[in-house]
Amino acid sequence: MKDFQTILIVDAERMTRFTLQEKLSRSGYNIVSLEKAEDAIYLIKSVDAKIALVISDIKLYKMDGIELLRRIKAMAEPIPVLLLAGKGNMEDVIAALRLGADDFIRKPFDVNDVVLSAHSILRRKQEEMMVGAFARFLEYEKSIYVIPNEISLVNMVSYQLTKNLIPMGFCNRTTAENISLALKEAITNAMFHGNLEISSAVREQDGIKGFNEKIEKRKDEPLYKNRKVRIVCEETFDYIEYSIEDDGPGFDYRSIPDPRDPENFFKNSGRGLLIISVHFDEVRWNDKGNSIYLKKRRITARENT
Repeated sequence: MKDFQTILIVDAERMTRFTLQEKLSRSGYNIVSLEKAEDAIYLIKSVDAKIALVISDIKLYKMDGIELLRRIKAMAEPIPVLLLAGKGNMEDVIAALRLGADDFIRKPFDVNDVVLSAHSILRRKQEEMMVGAFARFLEYEKSIYVIPNEISLVNMVSYQLTKNLIPMGFCNRTTAENISLALKEAITNAMFHGNLEISSAVREQDGIKGFNEKIEKRKDEPLYKNRKVRIVCEETFDYIEYSIEDDGPGFDYRSIPDPRDPENFFKNSGRGLLIISVHFDEVRWNDKGNSIYLKKRRITARENT
C-alpha cells in the first residue's frame, strides 16, 4: 500500500524539496529528501533502503539527473524515476525518456501534477506484481477495448496493453514502461482533447485544477457523455501496433507544432506528443484526425543491452 512506500526526492533547490515533501507526505508517502545525486545512489544501494520512487531534477551538482537515472536503471532491480525538467535543452529530456524515465514534469510545476504522476507510476508497479508471466507462450494476440472517458481506467488499460511485452521477449522492462507511458498520453489525449473537446489552452490558463474541473463538467453534458475511446492492440513476434480512436470531431494534425522544437517544450500540448514520438517507431493519424496509429518494432538482444 502507498502508506508504506518511500519516495526519494533529489533536488538542489531547498524550497522545491520542501514543497514536494509537504504535499507528498500529506498524500500518505514516506519522504526522504536529498540535494545530491551521489548521496541518492549511496542511499539506494544501502541494505535497509526500500525506495519505491525517485523524483529528481535533471540539473544537479556534479552528477546530474540523467546520470542518476542511468545508474538507477542499470541496477538489478531498477526503481521508477520521475524527472523534473527546467529550462534545459530538449536533448536532455529526450535522452532521459530513452533511458527509461517513467515520466517528466516541467519546472516550474504545479505540485498536483507531480503527485498525480507519482500515484500513476506506483499504481502501475503494484499491478505488475500481480500478474504472472504466462505471456512467454504468446505468439500473436489482438485485443479491442472500448472505454468511457474515465481517467481511472487509463493506468489499467495501458498496463493491459503492455503486460505481455516483457515475458514474450519483445523488449526489456525499460522499453515496456516507455511504451506504457506513451500509450497513457495518447489515451488521455483521446479522452480530453478528442471526446471532451477541451483545449490545452485551458490547462495553460487555469492550471491542473481548472482543467480537471472542466473535465468533470463535460463528462456529464449530453453532447459528450456517451463518447468512447476505442483501442485496438495487435501483438506479433516482430511488432506491436496500437490504434486509438475517439468519437470527437477530429483535428488538423498537420498543424501540430513539432514537439522536438525547444520553443514548444513548455507548451502542455507538446509534452504528450514528445513522449509518443520518442517511444514509437511510427506515429500517424487518419485523415479526420480522431485516430492515432502507433507502431513499435521488436527490440533485438543487442538493443536490449
